[in-house]
This record gives sequence, structure tokens and C-alpha cells, in this order.
Amino acid sequence: MPLLRFLWRIVRAILIPLVVVVAIPVLGFAYGWLTTSPPPPLTDPGTRVDAPAPELSAQIRREIPGYQRPEESTFLTYPEWSIVYAAREYADFVADRSESDFPYWRTIGRFWQDYAMVVRATEDYPFNSQNHVMLVVIGTSHTIEHAIQSVWENTVGRLTEWAAGWEKTRQDIFQAEVAAEYASFLDQTPWYRFPYAEKRAGLWRLPNANGMATLRSRERKLAFGLAYTIKQAYAGLITAGLAATTDPAFLDIHAWAQGPVWEAIAGEPDTELEMELGDAGVVFVTRRYQVFTDMIPRLIEKGVRFVEIGGNDRIFLTVLSNEAIRLPDGTSELFAYQVPADPALRRTGIVASVPRLHEVLPEIMRNGVRLEHVYDY
Repeated sequence: MPLLRFLWRIVRAILIPLVVVVAIPVLGFAYGWLTTSPPPPLTDPGTRVDAPAPELSAQIRREIPGYQRPEESTFLTYPEWSIVYAAREYADFVADRSESDFPYWRTIGRFWQDYAMVVRATEDYPFNSQNHVMLVVIGTSHTIEHAIQSVWENTVGRLTEWAAGWEKTRQDIFQAEVAAEYASFLDQTPWYRFPYAEKRAGLWRLPNANGMATLRSRERKLAFGLAYTIKQAYAGLITAGLAATTDPAFLDIHAWAQGPVWEAIAGEPDTELEMELGDAGVVFVTRRYQVFTDMIPRLIEKGVRFVEIGGNDRIFLTVLSNEAIRLPDGTSELFAYQVPADPALRRTGIVASVPRLHEVLPEIMRNGVRLEHVYDY
């Protein structure tokens, strides 16, 4: 029955990749759940001293579209950013070390552990299907990419490193520079907008090394050229899919604040006053993501006190330190772990009260603790 055999081959060619793709998030989440502990109860991170009048809160939400963001997103945004951090850690690592030595599998495991922890942290919130679908998709892509790269770098990559005498070729240096550029790009822009075709062309233009090292040059061009081609195609599909099925992402965030807000935001780009609230303060709007994270300590230093961010009074943030840190009142620790690519560095996830940020953030950031990100829903 040649026809049946042919049809079975087609079915099998479809089913096997489908089973693998489905198995990855199932196994990944199971690993994350089994290798992490439930977080301590998220105690109230601080009682608001002057709670806003319900009428005023309702007016703001009614008159400013997009002011209210789902509070659970402050937690569910974190695994997406953990992929950004993996890109940063990879860029820092390959700047002066071998790509073959990067901890690809620990990085994969860390994503699924992060996802499991925020699932536990949001058990009392409504199920946010849009966030979870996005996390499963990017987690699966992240896993496939790092697994393939790990296998390649520790087989073919090791051989071509040996052929090059363990010296970096021009292609290695170029790839390290692109990795650093990509990591910075992700701070403010989605990965699928990165100019993959341009980077592939730049890689292929580089002259090959001499002697045996030419094997390394050619292998780098083959491996990363193919990777850029696949990512470019995938990015095109993602872009088209998002345009057809979802609303554009909110690129701005609204904050209700008190104190000398007007003077404090005067020098901040893409930031403007949205609504005057008299003695209750003002609402201003600014850009989201890393721009907002970097802005918060500056505003606090100028005397600004936040009432709500994205319509919420609870927010999640992470800090980096070399030692375990003691958290002030008005915060709760969700997790703390050593960074996979740099075990000397420790990442701590903190739930904080928005109205107490002006008190707790300066206290946390003492003694060399660095604010990594505030997850703005």
C-alpha cells in the first residue's frame, strides 16, 4: 500500500514536531514547579496612609483610557524579562569567554522556574489567558533555541574552536558585539524588530581567518547566518500574527504621584502631565519598560511620592546584589537566586507598596544593591 505509507509519512512528519512543541512547555513547567518552593505568603506590603477617595479614583479610570492595568501582570511580565536578562548574561559571557561554555541548560531551566514562581504568586488573581499564552510561546521558543545552540556549540563549535587554536576570529568578535547590541535593544523594543538580515549580511561580509582557523570563520557564518535567517522568518510571522489578532501593546504607563511632580518630570523625555488633581496630586504619562525603571529613582530623589502606577498600589521589582539583602518593612520577598551565568551575582524579586516606594526603594538600594527592573504591568 504505497499510498498509505506515503500518507503515514506525512502524518508522522507533522505529528512528531507537534508532539515535541507541546511537550516542551509541559515538561518545562513541571520542572519549574518541582524545583521551586511555594513563596512565602505575600503579606500586605504596606498600608496606604492616605487612601484616595473612591470618587476620584473612579474619575481617573473613566477619563484616562489605559490608566488601569491588570495588577497580576506585574508578576506575569517577569518571565518575559528573564529572557531579556538571559540575553544580557550571554552577551557579557561571550565578550571574553567561549560560547561553548555558556550554561544554556541552566538558562532554560531558569525560565521555567521563573514562570512557575509567578504562577504561584498570581493564584489569587483572575486567570490572565493572554499573558499565559504569550509566556508559553516565548518559553518554548527560548527552550528550542538554547537547546539547539548548546548541542551545536558543544560539538561542532568545540571542534572549530580547536581548529582556531582557541583564539577568537573576527566572526566571533562580531557575534559578541551583536549579542551586546541585541541585549540593549531588548530593553525597550520587542525581539522580532531586531534587524536580523542586516546582521547576517555584516557577518557574511567579514573575511575568513587564515589557516585552520578558516574552519571557525566558515562555521560561524554558517551557524549564525542560518540562525538569523530562521529568526527573521519567525519574526515576520510573529509581526503579521500580532497585527492580525491582537491590539497594539501599551507603550505608555500612567502614574499618579504627589510632590513636585511637574518640576521633576520637566527634563524627562516622552513624559507629560495628564491630569491635575489639586491637593491629591497629578497623573503623568511616560514610556514603559526600562525607561520608566530608570526614571523612578530620579523622581523619588527629587521628592516625588507615588500613589498608583498603572492604577495599582502593589508592584513587583527585582534587584541585583552580591550578597543576600535584608528587606525593609513595606516589602515582601518572592524569590532570590544566583544568576546562572554569574553565580557571584544574586537576583531578588520583591513585592512593594507603590505609596511607599519613596521610602523602601532608597533603603533597598543602599550598600551596592542595584535596581534591575520595575515590572510595569
